[in-house]
Amino acid sequence: MKHLVLIAAVPAFLLSVTSTYAASVSKADAAKAIAAAAASMKTAASYNDQWLETVADFKDAKAAETKGDYATAQAKAERADTLAKLSINQAKAQKKLWQNEVPK
Repeated sequence: MKHLVLIAAVPAFLLSVTSTYAASVSKADAAKAIAAAAASMKTAASYNDQWLETVADFKDAKAAETKGDYATAQAKAERADTLAKLSINQAKAQKKLWQNEVPK
């Protein structure tokens, strides 16, 4: 019975935390996240390694910001920033790792 109560309480708690977080995101927070994503995407583009999903999330973030949905804008921008950083790491790794695939 204790486990059942715990299982029911955890999603309710997470939902309340998410709702509180979403309500507390300001326009400045969203703009800051979008600027960070744009900078990371610019770096990724300089490596010629920009993922399609990154661009899509960034566009979604800009659209959400325009609509005034700052929580969604921030979340999408943070995801775009993370994806851009991952693509940068991938590009850096591939510059070295490709040599292992060349037959000797």
